[in-house]
Amino acid sequence: MDRILIAGTGSGCGKTTVTCVILGALKNRGIDTKAFKCGPDYIDPAFQEEVIGVNSYNLDSFMMTSNTIKYLLSEHAGEISVIDGIKGYYDGIHFSETASTCEMALITKTPTILVIDCNRIEASAAAVIYGYMKYSRNTVKGIIFNRLNPSLYDGMKRICEGLRIKCYGYIPKLQADVMENKNLSFVTNIEINDIKQKMAQLTAQAEKTLDIDGIIELSKTAKDIKYDPIDIPYIGKVRIAVSNDRAFCFHYRDNIEVLEKMGAEIVEFSPLNDKELPENIDGMFICGGYPEMYGLELTKNKTMLASVKEAVKSGVPTIAECGGFMYLHDTMNDVKGVKYKMAGAIEGNCVRVKPPINYGYIEFVSDTDNMLLEKGGVIKTYEFHRYESTNHGSSFITERNGEKMYRIHATDTLYAGFPHLHFYSNLKMAEGFMRACLK
Repeated sequence: MDRILIAGTGSGCGKTTVTCVILGALKNRGIDTKAFKCGPDYIDPAFQEEVIGVNSYNLDSFMMTSNTIKYLLSEHAGEISVIDGIKGYYDGIHFSETASTCEMALITKTPTILVIDCNRIEASAAAVIYGYMKYSRNTVKGIIFNRLNPSLYDGMKRICEGLRIKCYGYIPKLQADVMENKNLSFVTNIEINDIKQKMAQLTAQAEKTLDIDGIIELSKTAKDIKYDPIDIPYIGKVRIAVSNDRAFCFHYRDNIEVLEKMGAEIVEFSPLNDKELPENIDGMFICGGYPEMYGLELTKNKTMLASVKEAVKSGVPTIAECGGFMYLHDTMNDVKGVKYKMAGAIEGNCVRVKPPINYGYIEFVSDTDNMLLEKGGVIKTYEFHRYESTNHGSSFITERNGEKMYRIHATDTLYAGFPHLHFYSNLKMAEGFMRACLK
């Protein structure tokens, strides 16, 4: 199972750009490649799938056990797998390595290439490299310089030679950053085609400045990993409607595949464009996204709003997370503060708040027996949102800064709340949803 991990010195250093360039180069060579993203991020995997055309999966050492991470990496592996890091290499939860890129490299025994942004540094890169090599546990085997003036490259290579670490090339400083708008929810198909063209040009350029052959050879040095296979139980044949459009497009690919393994037929629908829900559904999954960007379009689609409300009220098993949760409210303010009518399946309004609700990683414990979990069941997740609800729900308990908080609407047929779900954090959630759909 050949693989590499692309890490960075911090957010914004260009590690995802480098990851996408490498993915594109490998794909151009006819190599079956798969992408993985460290952490809970949706946007980078969506970009990799839409623009590069490779399947991308999340690996998260807070939400998942080490065994689950190794299982998923093996389950989805391509001929060469490329793992895209998160934040700075050592940056985990509360100044620890927990949920860091470094921890992921250690769990998966994956050789790492460190990306250094050279936009405003030259010789100082030597101190950066030396520090990363000497600080804590380290899997860094090579360096790629991003946004580098080509005239400085020979000097950077000499730095690497002096520190006895392999240099795998550089990405030149460009006038236009291809990755500046990765949020594909906000761009048109014409713009996406333009992004694809720019990405192809960047990949072609990088073939001249990156040591792709050397990167391939490094991927072959990844050590074998051992894990216990995870049994996904077959629950039964059900038909589940899953949202997928510009407003509701945040979902983990693994969640969909878990439901399919358990017996689900997935039918996609668009709350923005379809008149009503698909026929003969046994369940509904409205995922996150940016409904606040499309308040007018959503409120105009009255037949879909009525269809969703009727489904929830009549007991069709429903998961509505984050943006989907907002959609179920009576009303929602858009980004300009204009209030629009939504589905009306949950009383209350959703409004934008400043600053964003930045909880980060968070754990919820069920205070009731409900569709997903029995009382005492645990959800490990990541919560970040710019909106608040006047009616959060009270079925799960969490603690923040020593304060106990009740959150999430959960019944025998409903999960609705801001926290996103990754089924591999607790497969009982998927089982509970499927059994409710089958019933």
